[in-house]
Amino acid sequence: MLVDEYSASASEIVAGALQDHDRAVVVGHTSYGKGSAQTLYPITGGSALKLTTAKWFTPSGRSISKPHTAQSDEEDAEESKPVPLAQREKFKTDAGRVVYGGGGITPDIFAGDTVVPATELALQNALGKKIPQFRDAITDYSMSLKGSNMVTSPDFAVTDAMREAVWQRMRQRGIEIDRGVYDAAAPLVSRFISYDVARYVLGRAAEQRRVVLDAQEVQKAVELLRGVKTQKELLARVGAQQGRRGE
Repeated sequence: MLVDEYSASASEIVAGALQDHDRAVVVGHTSYGKGSAQTLYPITGGSALKLTTAKWFTPSGRSISKPHTAQSDEEDAEESKPVPLAQREKFKTDAGRVVYGGGGITPDIFAGDTVVPATELALQNALGKKIPQFRDAITDYSMSLKGSNMVTSPDFAVTDAMREAVWQRMRQRGIEIDRGVYDAAAPLVSRFISYDVARYVLGRAAEQRRVVLDAQEVQKAVELLRGVKTQKELLARVGAQQGRRGE
């Protein structure tokens, strides 16, 4: 079971239930921490009062929500940094494994980058509100390759010429950013190009293959499952890895 920091309430509930009953090993990042539901009550004058009207708990009784103060609402808490494990209440799964409440679903095995590279943030900030046009430029270029026989294998490499073609389409859409920022973010741009080209030229299966090959969480899951024949063996392997990290 894979979970990331942007998971919504439903996926967090499912991940927590599977984890509590030892039915899955959760791999990825600590999830979003959205374990409540709010209801809006209209007020005269066009305003509204937002009240928390429900809380979500996993089968073991642990809360999914991150803690928040009286000065901040649930959404503010969700954007805060992960709550340290030392400050969270411990619970036990059916098999006696330790899991944590009050701060999203913590994975059994952490995998994937937790910090966005500075070059990617710089590109995002430079694009600003024109991110949709940036993605349109990539899609437009990718569709132009269909039937050209330039891409015939799902293992194709993204070249400088491909990134240049996308850059020209960005300019045509009125995107004016520093070329150095664009070039510095080449790994991210190349991933986006590879996914769209694979999808529009070779099909969705080829796109998903590229996505999976890039996903550290999936690679870690495959590593954990390699050679494992039973659920008990999988949990034992996970426990051993947690023990080596001192968890």
